[in-house]
Amino acid sequence: MNFATDENLLRGGADVTPSARACLGVGAAGCALAGLGLGAAAGDVRTALFAAIKVPLLIAFVAGLCLPSFFVVNTVLGLRDDFRAACRGLLAAQATLGIALGAQAPMLVFLGASVLDPYLLTLCDAVQFGAATWAAQRVLARHYAPLLARDARHRHALRGWLVLFAFTGVQVAWVLRPFRGTEGFPVQFLRPEAFEQNAYVVLLDHCLRLLR
Repeated sequence: MNFATDENLLRGGADVTPSARACLGVGAAGCALAGLGLGAAAGDVRTALFAAIKVPLLIAFVAGLCLPSFFVVNTVLGLRDDFRAACRGLLAAQATLGIALGAQAPMLVFLGASVLDPYLLTLCDAVQFGAATWAAQRVLARHYAPLLARDARHRHALRGWLVLFAFTGVQVAWVLRPFRGTEGFPVQFLRPEAFEQNAYVVLLDHCLRLLR
């Protein structure tokens, strides 16, 4: 996915590309649809609505947290002049992530209805989000191709963004849970212990439980 300024939308021809605003809108809509898919299996309208709010919030919040560090990395590497172009690539990738998540909404509903083990379901959801992230990174790589051709140092900045986004995203997703309803727990936007646990420790525990 590529995007251009709003003025480009007024031009005719095959080179017309979506604006930044359109990318944000489509990406947010896809994330909201994925949230509805996550929450729908619980059979509670509030759970579905909460998830539809939290998935777009997750992507936007993680990107907002990572962007200042990304700017610092580009500045330190001497790539500050290309920062605007790099951000265009990031925005296109985020929009692609939202579209990919939205496309997986039916599968998210199916998993919620068919996978009874909550630990396995958590890992299945992680795989679904990982697949959407892979699609986003493919788009990001395409946007970064001309930057890399001009200066190989962009490779380091790109790797830094990928690591930072993935690391931050896992923890923020854990804080914003539950995205699915859990039997025995009341419907609420955040669980009481949301800020008291480390996502990586919990995921490791889930994996160990599946191996027992």
